[in-house]
Amino acid sequence: MKHLLLLCLGFMCLSTAAQDTVKVKTVLTPEQEADLAYNDGLELITKKDYSTAVSQFSKAISFKPNFERAFYNRAVARHELRQFEESIQDYNHTLLVNPTNMEALFGKAENFYQLKKKDSCLTFIHKTIQRDSLFSKAFYLLGQLKFDEAEYKEAILHYNKAISTKADYAYAYNDRASAKKLLGDDSGAIQDYEKAIALDPKLFFAYNNLGSCKRNKGDHAGAVEAYTKAIDLKPDYFIALNNRGTVKLNTGDYLGAMLDFEEALRQKSNYPLALNNLASVFIKKQDFKSALDWSNKALNADVNLGAAYLNRGIAKQMLRDEEGACVDWKKASELGIPEGKRYHSSYCN
Repeated sequence: MKHLLLLCLGFMCLSTAAQDTVKVKTVLTPEQEADLAYNDGLELITKKDYSTAVSQFSKAISFKPNFERAFYNRAVARHELRQFEESIQDYNHTLLVNPTNMEALFGKAENFYQLKKKDSCLTFIHKTIQRDSLFSKAFYLLGQLKFDEAEYKEAILHYNKAISTKADYAYAYNDRASAKKLLGDDSGAIQDYEKAIALDPKLFFAYNNLGSCKRNKGDHAGAVEAYTKAIDLKPDYFIALNNRGTVKLNTGDYLGAMLDFEEALRQKSNYPLALNNLASVFIKKQDFKSALDWSNKALNADVNLGAAYLNRGIAKQMLRDEEGACVDWKKASELGIPEGKRYHSSYCN
């Protein structure tokens, strides 16, 4: 049997068979430190932790001052944080490092759009198109600018171009549908909303928009189905809850309508439309005292909600406050509610 050789130094004996592991601290290069921080930033963006992502990208830049991707993604994170001026500065740095970065060039246009600086926005949209005539997002943003100005026919032309350069552009289909809807083309809008949904089944707001078009065409069951799909995808979608409740109210399902309006208010407690729609439910149920209370709540949330003046006027009339009813109907008429004008003409001197 072989014996272990022991080397004894003073009081310390080291066995050659079982030595302690010596840990050597790894020293990273600045390039490696930059990459680690950058990758952390990307992961934080996927988690929508944009503030911490900005810190990590800044750390990456401190190790690598010309880190193009870090500047670019910090700009993206700052845009999400609505730090639009700072985002523009980061896109500028990105372009200094790489003047051919088209996403950075267009990113400046998106920030100027959010800052409502139309001329600057247009400048960078056109610079983007000059460098890449097939840059679909630039045409989409041109459509947004026209949509905002209520120039819906012109908006559609730009959305058409966006779709021609990117056939699976779900957002462009959705927004083209909205332009068609506002031009009274509900059938064309339905086709586009359905196309947007086919391309992106998680596009919850497209289901809500589709529901509104179906409601306009009298397809109540189809509208409820579309609104329900929107709510399934986004349970706190108070707008869709209110819209579904409206369809139920108009088809006589007062309990279902009330439940939807109440749920909408759980998601957004001061939502004027849902508050007023509850007043409408109680008018249908001939509970005029409750209708008056909910009308008042709606007007406390939005003093210019014409439909709430209409409902409050109806409630007041049924509670024998004729003078108060006439004052409210006149106000509803002034705010553009046709029924307010009709009620005032019919019942007031």
